[in-house]
Amino acid sequence: MMALQIVGRFLLQMVIGALLFAAVALVSVALWAFTGWLGNQGVPYHISFVTGLMAQLVFYLDVLCFGVFVIGEAIGLIRDMITSWRDR
Repeated sequence: MMALQIVGRFLLQMVIGALLFAAVALVSVALWAFTGWLGNQGVPYHISFVTGLMAQLVFYLDVLCFGVFVIGEAIGLIRDMITSWRDR
C-alpha cells in the first residue's frame, strides 16, 4: 500500500508540474505572438527582435526548469521507494 501512495504522490506532482510548465509555455507563445504583431505595426526592428529573444528565453528556461523538476522528482521517487523497501 505504501508503494501506491509514493507513486500516487509522484504522479500528482508530475501533473502539477506539467500544468505549471504549460502555463509558462502559454505565456511564452503569447509573447511570441505579440512580437509578430509588433513587427506588423511597424515597430523598430530592434524592439521586435528583443521581444522575440525574450519569448525564446522564457520558453527555453521553462523547458530547462521542467527538466530539472522531473529529474529531481524521479530521484525523490527512487529514494522513497528504496526507503520504503528497506523499512519492510
